[in-house]
Amino acid sequence: MAGEPPKGLPSTDPRGANLFDGTFPLPVAVLDGAALDHNLATMARYCADNAVLLAPHGKTTMSPELVRRQLEHGAWAVTAATAWQAGVLAAFGVPRILIANQVVDAGSLAVLDRLLARADIELYCYADSTAALDALLGGLAPGHLGRLRVLVEIGVAGGRTGLRDDREALALARRIAAGPAPLAGVAAFEGIIDEPDLGAGLARVDALLRRIAGLCREIDAAGLAGPAPIATVGGSAYFDRVVRLLPRALAGTGFRTVLRSGCYLTHDAGSYHALSPFGAGGREAPRLREALHVWAPVLSRPEPELAIAGLGRRDASADAGLPVPQLVRRRTGEAGPLPSTVVTAVNDQHAYLHLAPPDALAVGDLVRFGISHPCTTFDKWHAIPVVDPDGTVIDVAHTHF
Repeated sequence: MAGEPPKGLPSTDPRGANLFDGTFPLPVAVLDGAALDHNLATMARYCADNAVLLAPHGKTTMSPELVRRQLEHGAWAVTAATAWQAGVLAAFGVPRILIANQVVDAGSLAVLDRLLARADIELYCYADSTAALDALLGGLAPGHLGRLRVLVEIGVAGGRTGLRDDREALALARRIAAGPAPLAGVAAFEGIIDEPDLGAGLARVDALLRRIAGLCREIDAAGLAGPAPIATVGGSAYFDRVVRLLPRALAGTGFRTVLRSGCYLTHDAGSYHALSPFGAGGREAPRLREALHVWAPVLSRPEPELAIAGLGRRDASADAGLPVPQLVRRRTGEAGPLPSTVVTAVNDQHAYLHLAPPDALAVGDLVRFGISHPCTTFDKWHAIPVVDPDGTVIDVAHTHF
C-alpha cells in the first residue's frame, strides 16, 4: 500500500529505537555494526598486506551505504553482474565498475553506452568468444569504444561462462588488442568449482590459476595489453589461493591481481562459514564475523517437537542451506542459545523448527536466525537496520535490487 514503510522498518526513523521495544514488525533482517566494521577492516588489511586490489561484488548488497563503506576502506572498484547493476552502482557514485559478465543484448548495451558517455566512469567488461565481442563492440557508439576496457574470460569444463581452451583465449586476446577497445587483461571465476573433497577443489582452483597466469604472461610477452592490465579472480570461497599463487606467478609483468570477493562483508552461518579461508576451515589466520541475521517470532507449537516461526523464503535465503536458529529471546527478555534446534523446511512465510529439548521455544519467543549465502537474503529487503550489541539501531542500509 502506498505510504507504507519498507518491509521490516517502522513508520518513523528507526535510529535510536531498539529491536526488542515493539517498534519493529517481525520478521526483520539486521546487520551487526561491530561485525561489519571488523570484516571491512580485516579484508582491507589482508589486501594491503598482500599487494592485491579489491573490487567487491556489489550485487551482494546493492546498498549505497555499504558500497560507500567498502570504497572508504580502499576498494579499487566495485563489481556488477549485469549492466543494470552497473548503472545502479554508477548512481551510487562508484567511479570504477567491473561487469563480471558478457553484455550482448541491446538494452544492456544501451546502459553501457550511457555510462561510457560519462567522463567520471571507468568501465570493464568480459568477452569469452568472438560472437560476444562482436555483439559488445557492435552495440556501442563508435566514439565510446576506446573507453571500454575488455577482459578475456576463461572458464572450466562443466562451469559457467569463459573459454575452456587456452589457445582460443590467446586468439581472442589478440583480436581484442587489435582494437577499437583496449585489452584490459584476463578474468575468471574460481568459485564455480565445487568438489565434495576440499583438497580436490583446491587442486582444481590452483590449476585454473596457473592457466590465468600463463595466459597473462603470453599477453604480456606479446605486448597485447593496454595500460595497467589486471588478472581478476577471487570470489568469497578461495581468495586465499588467488593471493598465494597469482601475484607471484605474475611477477615481472605489468599485471595486477584483483579480487572480487563480496560476501566477506557479512560472512554467513552456512556456505561461506564452511568454505571461506577466514571461516570455520581456517586456512588463513584472520576470521570474519557473521554480520547478517533475521529475527522472527515463534507463531505456533502444534506438536511436541515442532515449532513454527514467522520466517520463510521471502525473508531469508534457502538456496545454499536453510536458516540456522542461533539464539532465543524470551518474552521475559531472557536470552540464550539454541544449540540443538534446527530448521527442517521453509515455506514462503514459515519455518519448521525441530526442537531439542521439546520445551526450547514457546509462542511469542523471538529467534535469531543465521543465514547461508547473504546475496539472496539482501535482495528480500528494501532496508536493513544496522544495530549495536544491545539491539539499538545506529544506521539503516537501503538496498536497490
